[in-house]
Amino acid sequence: MSLTGRFSALFLGALGVVLIGFSTAMYVSAHVYLHRQVSERLAAALAILAAAAEVHPDGVEWEPQERVLLLGQDAGAERLRWMVFDGRGRRLDQSRNLSDAELTTAWTPRPGTANLPGRIRDRQGRTWRVSQRRIHPAVSPPRLAEQTDRDRREVVHPLLVLTVCAPLGPTEAMLTSLAWLLLSLAVGIWLLALLLCRRLSKRALAPLSRMVASAQGLDASDPGWHLEVAGTNDELDELGQAFNELLSRLHAAFERQRRFSGDASHQLRTPLTVLIGQIEVALRRERKVDEYRAVLKSALGRAIQLGQILEALLFLARAEGDAQLPTSEPVDLNRWVAGHLAAAPAAELYPDVVFHPAPVRTLWVRAHPPLLGQLLDNLLDNARKYGATTPPVRVTTAQESGMAVLAVEDAGLGIPAEEVHRVFEPFYRSPGARRLGVPGVGLGLAVVKRIAVAFGGTVHVQSELEHGCRVEVRLPMIAAEPGGHVIPRADTTVETGSSGTRERHRWE
Repeated sequence: MSLTGRFSALFLGALGVVLIGFSTAMYVSAHVYLHRQVSERLAAALAILAAAAEVHPDGVEWEPQERVLLLGQDAGAERLRWMVFDGRGRRLDQSRNLSDAELTTAWTPRPGTANLPGRIRDRQGRTWRVSQRRIHPAVSPPRLAEQTDRDRREVVHPLLVLTVCAPLGPTEAMLTSLAWLLLSLAVGIWLLALLLCRRLSKRALAPLSRMVASAQGLDASDPGWHLEVAGTNDELDELGQAFNELLSRLHAAFERQRRFSGDASHQLRTPLTVLIGQIEVALRRERKVDEYRAVLKSALGRAIQLGQILEALLFLARAEGDAQLPTSEPVDLNRWVAGHLAAAPAAELYPDVVFHPAPVRTLWVRAHPPLLGQLLDNLLDNARKYGATTPPVRVTTAQESGMAVLAVEDAGLGIPAEEVHRVFEPFYRSPGARRLGVPGVGLGLAVVKRIAVAFGGTVHVQSELEHGCRVEVRLPMIAAEPGGHVIPRADTTVETGSSGTRERHRWE
């Protein structure tokens, strides 16, 4: 079932329940009200008739000349009927509008029985509401026979039974009409809702249908692909905007992946092509041993370059796939950097590096030493390739706002401001570096950022064209843990200094 169908079914079902409940409540309320009115009319009529009876110590006297003559005298289906019976069930008086066709033996009370039931039927099958009252002295007279006062004509009865009847036909006809009216209104409203609900649902969900159609026509190769915003200024607009933001991020990731794949294939194809070409040239004819050695040495260099590219690509892919990094351990950054710079092969590759440790004694961070070494080597290699020979590359450590800072600074070519945000993209190389012919594939800083993020840190670049570059790696500091740090060899020395001045420090 479509969303429109489910929405319509839910709405119509809820509306049906509401209409049924409302109609039932209206009918029950009207039923109670109308029957209560009939009961109140009967009670009022009995009170008027009881006022016409005079109770004596020896009996009850009926005085018809004192009763309300207008009570129940007019003919009509809705008018009351009344009767007066003595204790033996004889009818003493009745209303003038009571016809013989309406009389039945069930109307007559029998001696020794209780009042008549609340409802009875006459000879024509019509239903009446009946109410009775028995009037007698507080103390019953010794004889139940009627007594006649010698000095007056009134007859004294030991008991009078007052009976008042109201026809229920008009009330039931009114309730029937009300029931049909409520049923007609409920069915009419429900059918009208049925006709309008689907149209209104389609109209309300039209923006969503347009968004679906727009999503079906999206093309990943189109840089401007996005959903059509509903323009309703409601949740659908928020949904469209959120989805478009997601599409923008996906498109950016798609572009980075496409560019990464293209650059990776290009960077791998170039050394492979050179390697294959050198081997093919070497195999065309017999050569001297020195020539084969030179070819093998060149091929080894290309193979090493390919291995470095593949290792960087595998690391980047592993980090992007959220693979678990090797177990990290507490590292004193001051001691570790000094030991790393003094040990081979860093001491041979970067002999002119100047290290300025932080003034604090220890900088504890949690890291994996081999990956941290790769991070520092990449920064030093980048500074050596693009930096100037004088002044030398500077490595510094510091503590700022609970973070340990490892910075590598050179005084070389620098990076234009508009290209700083792209230096961490895999395979990106600035046009200036390409013009200078500096060797590289553009993966060093990308690996640096990925390692720093894996350690919970960040990387920042401060650079100005022709004024060098400073790369800062910030790692969260931890409390010192005994026995968990990496200590360089006792005889390790590292040269530090600035402006040509050098000092020797021994780390123990």
